[in-house]
Amino acid sequence: MTTATESHDATAILKKRSRRGRKANAPGPVADRPQKPLFVEDIGDALVDHFYETPNRNDDDDNSGASSISLMDHLRNNIAAPPTTSSCSSSASFHTASDSSVATSVNSDEPFVIRSQVATKIDILEPTTDSFHAKIEVRNQDAVFKLDDFKTMTAIQQIAAQHGRVAHMGILDHSYRFFVNKSKTAALSFKVRNGVAVIGGDPLCNEHEIPDLLTEFTTYRQQHHLGIAFMGASESFLTAYAKPNKWTTIRFATERVLNPQTNEVILENSGKRILTKSRQLTNKSKGGITMGVYAPAVHGTNQQLQSSLITLYDAWRAERNGSASPQAFITVYDPFAIPALMTFIYTRTPDGTVNGFAALRRLGSGGYHVDPCIAAPGSVHGISDLLLIMAMALLRRADVSSLGLGVEPLQSLTREDVSGMPWPCKKFTRGLYGHAFHRLPIGGKKAYHDKFRPDPTQDSHLYLVFPSGIPSPRHVLAMTHMANISLRKILRADIQAFVLTRKLKAGGEVVMSLCKKECPRQTKGEKFGEELLVYYSPCAG
Repeated sequence: MTTATESHDATAILKKRSRRGRKANAPGPVADRPQKPLFVEDIGDALVDHFYETPNRNDDDDNSGASSISLMDHLRNNIAAPPTTSSCSSSASFHTASDSSVATSVNSDEPFVIRSQVATKIDILEPTTDSFHAKIEVRNQDAVFKLDDFKTMTAIQQIAAQHGRVAHMGILDHSYRFFVNKSKTAALSFKVRNGVAVIGGDPLCNEHEIPDLLTEFTTYRQQHHLGIAFMGASESFLTAYAKPNKWTTIRFATERVLNPQTNEVILENSGKRILTKSRQLTNKSKGGITMGVYAPAVHGTNQQLQSSLITLYDAWRAERNGSASPQAFITVYDPFAIPALMTFIYTRTPDGTVNGFAALRRLGSGGYHVDPCIAAPGSVHGISDLLLIMAMALLRRADVSSLGLGVEPLQSLTREDVSGMPWPCKKFTRGLYGHAFHRLPIGGKKAYHDKFRPDPTQDSHLYLVFPSGIPSPRHVLAMTHMANISLRKILRADIQAFVLTRKLKAGGEVVMSLCKKECPRQTKGEKFGEELLVYYSPCAG
């Protein structure tokens, strides 16, 4: 027994040693493979490489505003170069002022000054048509300017750079006007509709300048018999000015924002279809799409590229306007009106044709607003999605954490969304809003925004503000026109719906009477199918 036990113990020891030997000879743990770089990093590399491959056009006389600053400095708003003037030609009259002191930098603290008693071309409101016409007058100072006047009014460009928000998208729209205070440090961007000056967004100034600016604007409005309203005012404006003055307010939209630093899509935690399609498009052997970036303040003016982008934009607008579906909250941009604030990203087909572009406008907060972001009519699917990925990739490189998608209208109003009205007026306003917006295709905009996973912590409410109290019919018409909502089309749709309902009701009554007298006995399913055909027969006739 002892010998057997010893033999067993010896065998066990040998097995243990054998296992130890195998463990000693076994390879160590396999080192973790380096993670594949994110697609957004590849896109960022491609855009930065393209930037360095693009020569600055500073030798051209038209590019005196271009500078040698880097693209990242431009995106981060670290600009020490003079602002680039608008590169778009226009047949409109421009302001001219002799002996004027022009600001030399976007960040300059020196205001634009016009000497007294200078003959200038100014915009005079035509009350009967809500339009402006040029007229030669002698004034101490101008007050209202057009977008074309930016060639000499660098102060407005400076104000927009310091105080611009997403809701100030109208500063790139030639149909807007700018009221500038006497010291040239504050401005209002507005459009006249139905005798109402509708101001887009907050006043473009510091908070303490708002009272004096609105007081000066009141004098101007009284001269032209204009009402006043705000569209797209922020919560900060409501808190600081509207609520203390007990103005009527309506929350009508939400501003949606992407965060390029934490976005789930570009971090590849969501949006697999978007990323897969974007990879296919940028693959040389598949989509063959190439990407580019263009910053006029850095590169100088590239007239050939700008012409291609404007042609694409006009074609896209023509296709959109030809659509039978109604459009709402449409702004017609001049993308190159304020080039110092703009950065453009674009895509090309394998043959070099530009087939999509996105315009990034720098905001006063340091973030950006992307609009437009469009693909050429007939282009391959997925270009607009790729452009948003490109925008986030570029801003991610510049450590920018805010990319505004724009205004997303609410589909209905709650009681809390309306303030400054008695309860019956609130109920009527909510019903009218829901009735109008029920006929607009605004649900698709929300769905498109949602698939890119906006940052909910950066969402902000936007408001309609009526300083005069409960909005009059004139104010309501002005707001609907500003939102590109046709009341005639809504009324026509209501009449058609009413007539259709009456026809359907009459058709249903005919079915019931016929079935009682003549219909043979049928199964429940067959009877329902035939009744359904007869029920819709009045529409077919």
